[in-house]
Amino acid sequence: MSILYGTPRLFSQGFSRGFLIELIVDCSIMAIACFPIWWLHFRKLAHLPIKRRFALHIFTAFVYYAIWIGLYYVYNQMVGLPIMNGSQVFQNIGPNLLFYIQVFSSLHIDLFFREREAQQTRENELRQLAYRGEINALKAQIQPHFLFNTLNSISASLPREQEHIRVLIARLADTFRYALRSTQQDLVPLSQELDFMRTYLSLEQTRFGKRLHFTIESTPETDHVFIPPMLLQPLVENAIKHGVEPAIEGGTITIKCTSKSDKTCILIENTGRPYAGKLEDLFLGQGVGLKNTAKRLENQFAEPLHVSLNEKGGLVINFCIPF
Repeated sequence: MSILYGTPRLFSQGFSRGFLIELIVDCSIMAIACFPIWWLHFRKLAHLPIKRRFALHIFTAFVYYAIWIGLYYVYNQMVGLPIMNGSQVFQNIGPNLLFYIQVFSSLHIDLFFREREAQQTRENELRQLAYRGEINALKAQIQPHFLFNTLNSISASLPREQEHIRVLIARLADTFRYALRSTQQDLVPLSQELDFMRTYLSLEQTRFGKRLHFTIESTPETDHVFIPPMLLQPLVENAIKHGVEPAIEGGTITIKCTSKSDKTCILIENTGRPYAGKLEDLFLGQGVGLKNTAKRLENQFAEPLHVSLNEKGGLVINFCIPF
């Protein structure tokens, strides 16, 4: 600390006003010197593993000390004090490194407990979601065969000239079957989820006719990635609701899956009526699909859900899932 460097007569005079000024100046300079190191470790490089950040402290501790020396050089020139010589610079290394260790140890301990608390909160939310999922699964399992038998009976009673209705009923049964099966699984292959979306969108096409078009793109690498079941459906439903449905000429729904580094990124966008509201309102409305999907991604993968607008004013929803 600079107290080693400060004028020795302050100590002989006891706890004087001059000593307090020197102490305040020294603490202020140390705090300022710590700030860029704090920004580097806890903002810029916060994504790095903790072991790598600890190793980085070996370097940044001396960066901190170099900043401290530079700040004191400026301060001493401003107040007319002599510049530190080599011996004084060496004497101040120990106290400054001790201060550095104390400050950043406290910051890392605080971060550890805050992350632990956040992890516990996420685990509690996941348990609540799992509990709700179990309840929904129990509801869905109440006489499921009755539903399928009823659909089969309706399909069998249709005349041959209404074959297209029979196809629609079969697709509807497929969506129910997938939704029921997905309640019993934590993760499903992305290829299955995309097949379900093709069936779902083909059913929606019967409602909107030529007003609805859709494209689904994926690669062999992304098809084998596992994602939570029924993750895409509320996002696609949201795109239809805000883009295709209110547009006189309809629009197009695009689902695109790509691999980036160690993640699979999924994009869902729509054309049609431009979205005129505030994007944050999508998470504040009465609908829960978008909010629940964002919460599932955050809790299960620590990944955010991004919402933006494309050049035509349509919604663009994208997120990534680690392999």
